[in-house]
Amino acid sequence: MNEHLSRQFDTDLTALRSRVVEMGGLVDEQFRRSIEALATGRALLADDVIAGDSVVNNLEVRIDDACAHLIAKRQPAASDLRMVLGVSKIVSELERIGDKARKIARAAAMVSASPDHAWIADIEQLSEGARHMLRDALNAFVRSDLEAAVAVLRNNRDFARQTSQVSNDLVQRYSRNADQVPTMLDMLSVTRAVDRVADHAANIAEHLVYIVRGTDVRHATLEQIEHEALSRR
Repeated sequence: MNEHLSRQFDTDLTALRSRVVEMGGLVDEQFRRSIEALATGRALLADDVIAGDSVVNNLEVRIDDACAHLIAKRQPAASDLRMVLGVSKIVSELERIGDKARKIARAAAMVSASPDHAWIADIEQLSEGARHMLRDALNAFVRSDLEAAVAVLRNNRDFARQTSQVSNDLVQRYSRNADQVPTMLDMLSVTRAVDRVADHAANIAEHLVYIVRGTDVRHATLEQIEHEALSRR
């Protein structure tokens, strides 16, 4: 690749990374607004989140198209190819976070009809943790920071314990009364959606390890990922 083409390819890669950050900001806001709709019972806000999912979907398609075009036009070398493929995987994770925001927004009306203030407080706290992980994962991607990526994965293990505790508390409060079981199931569904947002953030961190190291760690243990990501510094 001559110097001119190399510079153009670097420009294209920078543009791709910027679009990933743009999409990340969009789904983060969608997720935040879905939790606000849940906590406040604002139906119009929930409707806005649901309608906004199409914007997220369209952005995913556009970024994927840009990735395919870049591969076909530039025929990148191995490390650059991993970046392009990694971007495609990351935007898929972001699109799924958008889906979880839509799911929470759809559940907002049903849950708000029988508000459980203790649970809502727990969900707001969990959602802030999930959003923090998402932002950390995106920042790690922008900086190619493997230490930050591993920190996200560590946090996700702790986060899973927290969501499990919230779910257990719900079951203890509601399962004794058959009339309350449908409400409990809606709340458990929302809790699971928030947990999945954190999982998708962790997946982004794993994709970064692939981009930088060339190793697929999606089915590795945390200890194996730590070794792969940090042992070659």
